[in-house]
Amino acid sequence: MQADWAESIVTLPDLRPPPPGPAKIRVAIASRVNLVREGLAASLRHRHGVVLVDAVDLDPRGMARIAETKPDVVLIDLGQTAPATVAQLIKGAGPGCKLVAFALDETDDQVLACAAAGFCGYVPRQSSADELCGALVDAMAGRMQCAPHIAAAMFSRLAGLLRELEPPASLPPLSARESEILALVAEGRANKEIARQLKISAATVKNHMHNILQKLQVGRRGEAAARLRHAA
Repeated sequence: MQADWAESIVTLPDLRPPPPGPAKIRVAIASRVNLVREGLAASLRHRHGVVLVDAVDLDPRGMARIAETKPDVVLIDLGQTAPATVAQLIKGAGPGCKLVAFALDETDDQVLACAAAGFCGYVPRQSSADELCGALVDAMAGRMQCAPHIAAAMFSRLAGLLRELEPPASLPPLSARESEILALVAEGRANKEIARQLKISAATVKNHMHNILQKLQVGRRGEAAARLRHAA
């Protein structure tokens, strides 16, 4: 009896919708050269995780298409266009899209120019179709693959920018006379000129300069003047 009951159980199909998969990246291609657009489109078409929404020229009609299709990422051919110029065009049409440069010479100047213009990634001239697709995925995820010398150049540039943002180092306390003499030294005045202007002896000026160099922990007048300018 129990076996008959068990055999009568019918398993109903699971009618719940399947869990959503990862969203596909909506990509547009922008180039002044039709052959380049067609080649890039052929490379990206039917790629897993990528949907090609359009391939446009860098003209008003193409920018209108960018505004209409609202791609996630725009792959831009920089063969005949400056990064800042084309970035301004694309960002004006689609403010929310990410920019990836194509056909880029992988030099420090070129890559840093793209970074300054607002690009999220780049594809060097010698890249394969797989690397092209990977650059688009990385840009969407906030990542970027680059050569070691590019990473070093970016690190160096960032270090320089951070140093420029550092607050100026304050000078150690100087007496009123020492501050007066240091300001004249920064103007390029010699000890004798300073002595005449302040109506003191050159020996007194020399003694004050000795104290100034000790307080600033520098060995030359020029270094002391540079410390004053940096602290201004």
